[in-house]
Amino acid sequence: MRRPVPKTLAVVDLGSNAVRLQVASAQPDGTLEVRAEDRAAVRLGAQVFRTGRLSSESISGCAGALVRFAKLAQTAGATHVRAVATSAVREASNRDELLRAARSRAGIDIEVISGAEEARLVCLGVFQGTSASDRSLLIDIGGGSTEIISAHGEEPEHAFSLQLGSVRLSEFFVEHDPISRREAQLIEEAVEDAVLQIDPVLIGKHRRIIGAAGTTGAVAALAQSMSGTPGGSRPVSHAEVRAVLDKLRSADLKKRKKLGVDPSRIDVIYAGTAILEGVMRKLRVEEMQVTTRGLRDGLMADLVRREVRPPAAGLHEENAVLEGLRAFGRRCGYREPHAEQVAQLSLALFDQLRPMHRLGAEERGLLHAAALLHDVGTFVSYNRHHKHGYYLLFYADLPGFTDRERELIATIARYHRRSVPKDRHEVFQLLTPAERVVVRGLAAILRVADGLDRGHRRQVRRLEVSRRAPGMRIDVWAEKGADLEVWSAQQKSDLLAEVCGGPVRFRLHVVPSRR
Repeated sequence: MRRPVPKTLAVVDLGSNAVRLQVASAQPDGTLEVRAEDRAAVRLGAQVFRTGRLSSESISGCAGALVRFAKLAQTAGATHVRAVATSAVREASNRDELLRAARSRAGIDIEVISGAEEARLVCLGVFQGTSASDRSLLIDIGGGSTEIISAHGEEPEHAFSLQLGSVRLSEFFVEHDPISRREAQLIEEAVEDAVLQIDPVLIGKHRRIIGAAGTTGAVAALAQSMSGTPGGSRPVSHAEVRAVLDKLRSADLKKRKKLGVDPSRIDVIYAGTAILEGVMRKLRVEEMQVTTRGLRDGLMADLVRREVRPPAAGLHEENAVLEGLRAFGRRCGYREPHAEQVAQLSLALFDQLRPMHRLGAEERGLLHAAALLHDVGTFVSYNRHHKHGYYLLFYADLPGFTDRERELIATIARYHRRSVPKDRHEVFQLLTPAERVVVRGLAAILRVADGLDRGHRRQVRRLEVSRRAPGMRIDVWAEKGADLEVWSAQQKSDLLAEVCGGPVRFRLHVVPSRR
């Protein structure tokens, strides 16, 4: 028997304080062997939080680091590189300059992810494989933002992305060394103001908080050193974190070096410690346990599930993503029974039309998402709701989807009614030629599925597609009175006829009512 061939993958985390690489070989069962890791102390957050722009130095330094990372990944045999950027790049008005430099110099496409997606990936990185019955609280303090996550197993239940970061606060408030009393007060007030966003339901619910490596690891190392137990892995108490903050308040650069602070964090460690102390105080957490895992590990786990797809993990992930889509739909007041019916009909058509469209599992997932959320634009107004829905989805936080996938979902949903995709449409012009083919094919299916539930009565039970050269016939088994649905589907089948190269005909079969 042949041994399974592992797949080598690479991920890059472009944080506000550093850029990190991981290359790993993934077995078909999802197990990983890390092949290479690297880190570049590129501070993308420098100046961004004051000026709103990435500096030319940080763009150049980041592009240079990505060139090195790309060579390492290629040498290790990586077949796929996924790179994501967080708060500093999210907020930069000139982020396209970095994206172009990364693509032209290193051949790497950077995804700029939302705070919600960042929280999901951090949670996955830290808690992957954890039992669904376990309850955990997680903090990840970055250069530009801080994620507070309450998790059930490896899935976030409550997630808060706060505009607090060690680089952000230092850039805004710190000018003196050591930090002045007034500067320390301003940082404390900023932290107290930001943590008000955390849902009070979390206060006092957890005795321990898990700290994703980085700032929390640096603070824990200082606490353990000050207590005479350096290098230990024990939890540190809130009182010890407070003692570290007090120590740093009077420590200048020379003293911070003597304390052993990581050189890449030496000028921002006070602000990072203040964030940690403020969150622990707000949530009444007694101690913190540091983990070495974080966003980079979540990126790798997510990529493995996309590219290698172990069956059990893939099913778990799919269910979590669908629940995220439904949660967004509920916030927009969508009609859930209609959405589920259209999704079921869309997937049935997709599966039976595979010989004609030849699309795969990823495209099926895009169709599923677009079908579930095709009517969210009615949250704004029924008139032109297909266009309102496009903008809601284009800017939505849809955990589990990349920015580009979310844009495709928005475009597919936009064409579920009224005009079919045309090259002159601005939203269609944003797509590559290959993406236009996908959107046309999936929108064609969604239009018919939506027509088959025109009255939102869920009368259609089953579909069967048969090829009738040069077109096709779709047999519809539905309850009595579904004539309007079949007529509507026929009216909306124009795009499907174009895609499949022939007329589409429907035949209705009446079945007993379920009522």
